[in-house]
Amino acid sequence: MKLQNHVFVGVDTHKNQHTACVLSCVHQKIGLTQTPNNPVEFDKFIQDIKSVKSPDKSLIFGLEDTQGLGHSLSQWLLDKGYTVKEVNPALTKRERHHSTNPDKSDEIDAEAIANVLITDFNELPDAFYDANFKAIKHLNNQRQTMVKEKTKIKNRLHNLIHQQYSEYQKFFSNPFCKTGLAFFEEFPHPADLNYYAEDRLNKFLKNQVKSIRNNKAAKILSHVNKDKKKAADAKARSTIIKRLIKQLKLLSESLNKINQKLKSAVEKSQYQLTTMPGIGFKMAAMFISSIKNIDRFDSASKLARYAGLAPVEHSSGTSKRLNLKKYGCRDLNHAFYMLAFQQIGNNKNPASYSYYQKKLKEGKSKKIALICLQRRLVDIIYAMMRDRSAYKLPENIGYEVLDKAG
Repeated sequence: MKLQNHVFVGVDTHKNQHTACVLSCVHQKIGLTQTPNNPVEFDKFIQDIKSVKSPDKSLIFGLEDTQGLGHSLSQWLLDKGYTVKEVNPALTKRERHHSTNPDKSDEIDAEAIANVLITDFNELPDAFYDANFKAIKHLNNQRQTMVKEKTKIKNRLHNLIHQQYSEYQKFFSNPFCKTGLAFFEEFPHPADLNYYAEDRLNKFLKNQVKSIRNNKAAKILSHVNKDKKKAADAKARSTIIKRLIKQLKLLSESLNKINQKLKSAVEKSQYQLTTMPGIGFKMAAMFISSIKNIDRFDSASKLARYAGLAPVEHSSGTSKRLNLKKYGCRDLNHAFYMLAFQQIGNNKNPASYSYYQKKLKEGKSKKIALICLQRRLVDIIYAMMRDRSAYKLPENIGYEVLDKAG
């Protein structure tokens, strides 16, 4: 592509308004314009840009955020047939810091994006629109938010219930099972059990789960002090416990519905990640939403760098060492860690386990061996997503085969 036949538009996206800077192929500033973040206004936005450029030049756009605040504009531009590139914010920051004006404003950011668009045009990934990908991303984000909220509620319940029942953990193996929640919702304080003998409590428990053991009621009552005073603070805790349990139940129901929709969206995806041992639909969603379009990575090494799993060399004179830095996408890094851990644990993958054992025999620590396995899994995940293929376990699982995996 001949750059001289185009003008380059860098767009700094925001919630309510976008700022665009128009540059020629030689980085000459041609114009500056703004548009509300509203598709109704985008036609006028294009006309404003065209009014400051040569009529024989075509437009190329660069946006930092094509999936979030800039999603509407990116989708509109793609639908109109324009070339749209994703610009990494790190590149924009580098460009701004290397400029003669290191200040920060919407106009400066837009110009920095346009400069990166020209300089790194061939390396920048094309923006894309995939409705199912967006569904996976939204559902996965919502699922993670709800899981965190459930954890917060459970932590609060642990604290409150412990103040009511000091030995509550002996009642049920999981205090948040169906029977446990029903019990603490009905009896948030020991005094609430005053009129419950063993038979009556056993009947209550059986109404929740028929398979519960017959001695469960006796076990609970043996750890309960029914004479414990129900003071004002205890009454307040009882009220809060009941409300939190109701919230937890509603949250669990909503989470189940989100999981069903997420599973369906992952199954419709072009990627077959769930064919690999240890990857369920939840983990597959983490990989897909973090990696986005695999075609934006030219190699597995670049994906490893993006995930923060590529070692960085630090050298001074004759001293050289490799370190892993906490950069890149931390969600993706965590996903590879969880996958590696599962592959050598409960959901053991013979190929991954053999590779892990090989690294241990080479004298590496368990931590380093696990990092090596994560890096190997990057190669495999990259190949599966690049080729849109299913996972195939090597026929002859050995070290030589494993070194060629992915």
